[in-house]
Formats: sequence, C-alpha cells, structure tokens
Amino acid sequence: MKVTEHLAQLGLELPVPITPLGSYKTVAVSGNQLYVSGLGPFENNRPIVGVVGKDVSLEGAQRAAQLTMLMILACIHQTHGLDNIDRCLRLTVYVRAEQSFTQHPQVANGASDLLLALFGEDTLPARSAVGVHTLPMGIPVEIDSIFELKRSS
Repeated sequence: MKVTEHLAQLGLELPVPITPLGSYKTVAVSGNQLYVSGLGPFENNRPIVGVVGKDVSLEGAQRAAQLTMLMILACIHQTHGLDNIDRCLRLTVYVRAEQSFTQHPQVANGASDLLLALFGEDTLPARSAVGVHTLPMGIPVEIDSIFELKRSS
C-alpha cells in the first residue's frame, strides 16, 4: 500500500507545508537520503506552544510530536512525494520541558508510533529524545530527521 493511501486509511491528513523561517531548506537531499530540518507542531496553520510538564500534558506533547511528524511528511511530500520514501532512518526529538520532566522518550513515541503505523516495525528509525530549555516560537517539540528514498529500479 502506498504511504499516502495508508495515511488516508489512518484518517490523517497532511498539513500545509511550512516555508523556511530563515536561510535554510526544509528538505535537503544527498544521494538517496533526505535531511529534514528541525520542524515543530502546527494545528490550524498555527504553532502549538507551551512547556511540557507545565502547561502541556504528556498526552498533549505526544500529539504535538505526531503533528510535527505530519509536518515533516508534508514537507517531504511537497519536495519528493511520500510514496517515494522507503523509511525513516533517524529522528532527534527535542522536548521543551520543565526541569523535573523525565518522560522525553514517551513524547517522542508520538512521532515514532506514526512511522510504525506507516512503514512497519522492521523500519523503525534510530532515535534520540532530548530535553531543552527553549525552542523557536515557544513550541513544545521540535524534530529533525533523516529519511531514505526508494532506489530506482
């Protein structure tokens, strides 16, 4: 099944891809790898803001991570087409959290679980989940990633 069909089957829609907020590309390619800049969660074309463990719950942060992954996929779809993606190789998930918050891996699952549903367990990426003090625009989650394009036959 194509990735775009699988997204629709899951009842998910891609957001409007964000345009770069500075001097960078959202998606850069090298060989058969796509490097996706750090992106954050948007809902109704507006960034989600807050601090995890303070004014964003664990569940809200997981949803923010899922929305961030949807934004990543939207940017990939715009530049290379989602159905040309073989898998995600690497995720780095930055969580803007209060000092005592320790559930960063569970927040990252919001993004990883979407990849699991789309691409399968055998293709889960390597991943880091890191707590940070601040993120651009006050967003609670930022994710950068590396994806692999399907090889042409």
